[in-house]
Amino acid sequence: MRKVLLLVIALIGTTAFAAEITPASVVAEMNVRRAVFGLPPLHADARLEDAAGDRISDMEDQGYWAHISPDGKQPFQWLRPHGYAFHYAGENLASGFDTVEVLVDAWMESKGHRQNILSPLYHDCGVATVEGSTTGRASGKSVVVLFGRDLDEGAVMTAATSPAP
Repeated sequence: MRKVLLLVIALIGTTAFAAEITPASVVAEMNVRRAVFGLPPLHADARLEDAAGDRISDMEDQGYWAHISPDGKQPFQWLRPHGYAFHYAGENLASGFDTVEVLVDAWMESKGHRQNILSPLYHDCGVATVEGSTTGRASGKSVVVLFGRDLDEGAVMTAATSPAP
């Protein structure tokens, strides 16, 4: 009986700590992973948040889920209209997740997504989420994260490669 009770408590405890996927929880969870590697935290940037929001809205409007839009638009093209000139930029996409811990765990198991989260080149990020999928009905949330580093004066604009979803 004691083992069953402990198992129930363990399961309840795990569920109680599972965090909902919100822009703030995604940034916080990525920063937990960065801290393990001695990296400074990413800062939520309103310009990148707006760009990520427009990006995910475009995916919903056109019914796609990819780093490049059907009309050939790269993810980094969403940054400049929001006043974010960048030296480095990257993007992570995820769909169908229910908790932020599982979402970031999945990214950490993917080489390209992990590189974006742990890159010392990125200082800022912006996160946008929607319920379900941009390509139809699905459970969980879809998430776009745009990573960036402001363009330093005199630096040449470049874009880091993004992993495939």
